[in-house]
Amino acid sequence: MKKCDNGQIDKIGFYVARGGINMKKDLRYQKTKIAILRAIEVLLQNKDFEKISIKDICETAQVSRSAFYLHYTDKYDLAKQCQLELVETGNRFIKERVITKRDKLMLTMLNLLLGEGKVMALLISSHGSSEIQESIRAVMRQNMQKNILPLTNIKFANSTEERYFLSFFSNAIFGVIQEWINSGQKESPEEIVALVDKNFSFEFK
Repeated sequence: MKKCDNGQIDKIGFYVARGGINMKKDLRYQKTKIAILRAIEVLLQNKDFEKISIKDICETAQVSRSAFYLHYTDKYDLAKQCQLELVETGNRFIKERVITKRDKLMLTMLNLLLGEGKVMALLISSHGSSEIQESIRAVMRQNMQKNILPLTNIKFANSTEERYFLSFFSNAIFGVIQEWINSGQKESPEEIVALVDKNFSFEFK
């Protein structure tokens, strides 16, 4: 075991840095998380989320149950964290870039699902959980109301009109994305955007 600058040694033999765990320990933590995410991605391709057990995830990831529980309380927590990370990434993208057309917004969403949101895409698919999917729909509605509607030229007579529009639009977009994922994402994001663009007439400011 090695000593830190202040002479302290942690229980498993790694440096205890003043700011917390050391780099070596942190890298092991991150590698375990990546292995878990890759495992759930593999499992969801052929198995329904509700039928996937912690044992399945750990065996596929080749990690111990204790290592899994360092990251997540259960598989639903795993799914929730994937969802939150994707939403945060999407919101950051919207804030950092000036999106002035709805096709660019849709393209951003699809590219995120093709890239770092692969697990989330599989959770949206027919192998995903209905509870998770409803949660995603709710997040989409909230996101649209908070971040998207202010950028459009849409005017509502009252809150009821707005509520039904948000429900219709978010469910329609979710349905398109789910069908795209279920069919193997054969079309490019650009093709899906062009398809959706034909069915909606609102414009950004």
